[in-house]
Amino acid sequence: MSCIPFFTVCKTSDVNTEILAAVFMEKNLYANIAACADTKVLPGLAVTIRSSLEHSSIPCRIHVLADRLSEQDKQKLSNSWKPHPMCQDVVFYDIDYQNISKFRSTMYLKSKSAYSRYFISDFLGEESKCIYLDCDLLVLRDLAELNAANMHGKTIGSVRDISVRTADPHLFIGERLQLTNPYDYFNSGVLIIDLDRWRKLDARNRLVDLTLERADTFHSQDQDALNVFFDGDTEFLDPVWNTSQYERPDTVKNRIIHLIGTVKPWHARYKEKLSDPYHRTEIWDRFYDVLDRTAYAGNRPWDPAGLGVVKETIESKIPKMDMVTGKIRRTLQKFLN
Repeated sequence: MSCIPFFTVCKTSDVNTEILAAVFMEKNLYANIAACADTKVLPGLAVTIRSSLEHSSIPCRIHVLADRLSEQDKQKLSNSWKPHPMCQDVVFYDIDYQNISKFRSTMYLKSKSAYSRYFISDFLGEESKCIYLDCDLLVLRDLAELNAANMHGKTIGSVRDISVRTADPHLFIGERLQLTNPYDYFNSGVLIIDLDRWRKLDARNRLVDLTLERADTFHSQDQDALNVFFDGDTEFLDPVWNTSQYERPDTVKNRIIHLIGTVKPWHARYKEKLSDPYHRTEIWDRFYDVLDRTAYAGNRPWDPAGLGVVKETIESKIPKMDMVTGKIRRTLQKFLN
């Protein structure tokens, strides 16, 4: 899919950013950027949005679906973004945890905050379109292009997952999810959403029902549910909009780099990757270069005498209660069948 720039004459590198932002605001042209977050991902969220603003040629309204964030957390995030001239507004929406606590978590992703996006149309009630971003991205490409993408009547736009772009997906996705074409399995870390179609489809309620009904087969949580629900209703984007850090492109510039995996740059365990020049220079250095332009400047993973690594390793191996009960239920079902 080709994406044309929203504004092809002026680029932030060519004209004063503040003047450009003022022109767009006067014409009421902007991009809605939405994200879901809990306290575990605050450095990642700060970098995701800050890097988006620094590469955007149109103003952005930031919408955060907040899973139990404190007022101090919200203020620190606002202070990370609002000074940038391309930040038009920052709004936090408090998610009722009871609405997402009933969903499945996994050892790969224990947090349930991403399920909050099911309710995105409730909060962006007057908006017709938004760009959804995960909280582990380095956005090094102008989101104005994505905001102007031709959706060809589809509800969402996304990038095919690295797993189906680099391997045969039939065994692990085809049988489990029964998609029309398993090679169309997408990663949900970057989405452009037609909110009008989302509401018309009643996606909010139907995704909730689908996720609960098929919890035992949705190993990738909400991403699996989104793939099943929007099977055939997805416009596929160029991989530059969602490139895995493990793809190791020749250049990370002019891409969105997705820091997939359980270990992120704000974790002590990520330091184990730093002997690799790619992860040191292209990921770690770039991530902290952006973070140091936010209210989290100077923050680094806690790891005195390696204790941070030990703590994170132990925590990563402790299952949540719903994982335990789910495992017991699935084992009993196999035994009874």
